[in-house]
Amino acid sequence: METIAVLITCHNRKAKTIACLERLFQQALPPAVVLKVYLVDDGSTDGTADLVRERFASVSIISADGSLFWCRGTRLAWERAAQLDPEYYFWLNDDTVLRQGALAALLGTAGMAQTPACIVVGSCCDRSTSAHTYGGQRLVGRHPAKLSLIEPDSVAVKVCDTFNGNCVLVTRGAYQILGTMRVFQHAIGDTDYGLSARRRGIPILLAPGFVAECAADAPALTLRASGLPRAQRFWILTGRKGLPPGDWWRFLWAHAGLRALIYWPAPYLRVVVRH
Repeated sequence: METIAVLITCHNRKAKTIACLERLFQQALPPAVVLKVYLVDDGSTDGTADLVRERFASVSIISADGSLFWCRGTRLAWERAAQLDPEYYFWLNDDTVLRQGALAALLGTAGMAQTPACIVVGSCCDRSTSAHTYGGQRLVGRHPAKLSLIEPDSVAVKVCDTFNGNCVLVTRGAYQILGTMRVFQHAIGDTDYGLSARRRGIPILLAPGFVAECAADAPALTLRASGLPRAQRFWILTGRKGLPPGDWWRFLWAHAGLRALIYWPAPYLRVVVRH
């Protein structure tokens, strides 16, 4: 029997969380594969945890105080799941709805790897527009944050440099080498994990086709054109959902080395200098 430990973090979007879980539990799995879901409820006040307990009694709910956000919430779920030592860890955003056959496609792609240590990425598209929203990424040049989405092929598996963390299957072998993702305040953890895997020679494979639906996040505030005072723009940029300076430095130092000395100040200087 093989176990897939599903790692989810949620906060105050009950309808999306329930839709995500409904489609997850509708997945057709090989007979020898079972799911174990770990849901970090990061301080929801909309009754998410109560409804999940009512609808999905098998889900292990881990309560938090609202301070974790995505990266730390996923780490907490991962640490709990690791006690079970499952064959796979499956990152799943709670606003991501799997298509039928998604998990089977990810498992099949993992089975094609030439090593037990691999990561398989699922591509997401917008349900209404069919636009590609999240998935595997390739580096564009030498800057570790300059990335472009890789369009999935309908049949062939592609190789990635890193990925968005919406729908990602990490094998036990990869986890034994990399451990859990590093601590960041909110985002960056998925890109960082992928680049770390690449550096360690762990293949990152993009499963064929689109396996899930997820609308793109609302566009981030364009600070240059926002009309906000410079001080407020700088505060937004350096905040938890922007580019916290400490997180940004740790990411760049890990993946760019001494070039971080050039890359790190650039986004902050743009806000300070531009009107």
